Amino acid sequence: MGVKLLLAGWYGQEDALSGPEAPRPWLRRVEAWFREAAGDDLEGARVVDSVQGPILLMRLHPAADDVAIVAAGQGRVVVSANTSMAGPGYHRYLCDLLHALGDALQVDWADSAITTAGVGDPTGYFHTGDASGIAPRMLAWLGEMAGRVLDFRRQGHSGAMLSLRAGHGFEHPGAVLTPLGPRDEAWLRAVQEEPSRGQDIFPWWASGRGAAEKLGRALSRIWTEMVWRPPLLEEERQLFRDVARWLEQAWREDPSLSYPWREWQQVLGYLGKGGTLAEEVSRRASAAPSGPLIGYRRGSVQVTLPQGWEIRIPGSLAEQRLADGSWVARDHRRSVRFLPLQDVEGIAPGPERELPYEFQHQGERVKGRATLQSESGEYRLTALCEAGAHRALCVVSFDDPEEQDWALGTWRSLDHAVAA
Repeated sequence: MGVKLLLAGWYGQEDALSGPEAPRPWLRRVEAWFREAAGDDLEGARVVDSVQGPILLMRLHPAADDVAIVAAGQGRVVVSANTSMAGPGYHRYLCDLLHALGDALQVDWADSAITTAGVGDPTGYFHTGDASGIAPRMLAWLGEMAGRVLDFRRQGHSGAMLSLRAGHGFEHPGAVLTPLGPRDEAWLRAVQEEPSRGQDIFPWWASGRGAAEKLGRALSRIWTEMVWRPPLLEEERQLFRDVARWLEQAWREDPSLSYPWREWQQVLGYLGKGGTLAEEVSRRASAAPSGPLIGYRRGSVQVTLPQGWEIRIPGSLAEQRLADGSWVARDHRRSVRFLPLQDVEGIAPGPERELPYEFQHQGERVKGRATLQSESGEYRLTALCEAGAHRALCVVSFDDPEEQDWALGTWRSLDHAVAA
């Protein structure tokens, strides 16, 4: 679980006659306040429905899970956030931001002395303003997690991830993958013995907005989100711009830090940027030690899909979730489309239902059949997949006939967590 804020409060208590504002409009005001107060730190925000009431989900750091603000009716508000994924600096930043929100929108936060078990700030900072307990709490959690990963490996398992956002699994060597790169088993043993030796996996350790915090944001994105090719979508281009901006700001503030010069050079190249800075980065990149370039998405990625499905794709593909419930991943010459179905007849409309199936697949949990068509130089593999009562359509398109084995392998990588 890590270090988790779980804060309760009330809004609109000053409106004794009219009562508090309805949950959804109030959350929209909260979102507008965050957009103004957090600025570029707010990387995304959306309101979703739940049984507790509407929830505002906000992403405030590349390495952190969404901050969830629930308006539960009658003026009740609950905030939930895991801060240990980013570090003590982020924990302090978020607490300060929530206090400012309370002042601006008249939220009365429950005092730690009257909260129930599990509600509040386990470090004490939100309630007392004393930051001395934040780092020890996070390091204690890190030491415990290092021990768990070591036990996991002793049982013969691999592929452990620590503090990485859900939804993607990366195929990359290392005893454990973290937001700032893989770590080996020696690191795990050292951290279990002395947790402070693992401080290097937190992208935002120190308080404040200095060069180290900006570099941590950039490295988080480089390791987990960067696609190493020219940008295809506007969202990707913005990601490249953000990384380039954070790296430049950090370097101008503190050039003594350890910068990913070769990767920075790639980012500037994809953006088509030249000038004095690009020349300096190129010079530093040429002098940088050789070895593998960093970035998990240089390899394959295991993607969590709707309704319990998952698939393995090249990390360079751009991903989108569409309004019709489908998921698409693509680059300039390949695409993978996935659509969950209600039943086998759900593939209509379209000719797929009438086609003879050329390929069969029987996996541990998923079976399927597929046909391959070619038209105007484009190849399309259309597959119907079944996992117990679950059905899905997978269409893999490509323009090079030598990619057929890749297309078949991508389709056959489709799996379902619980095939029942």
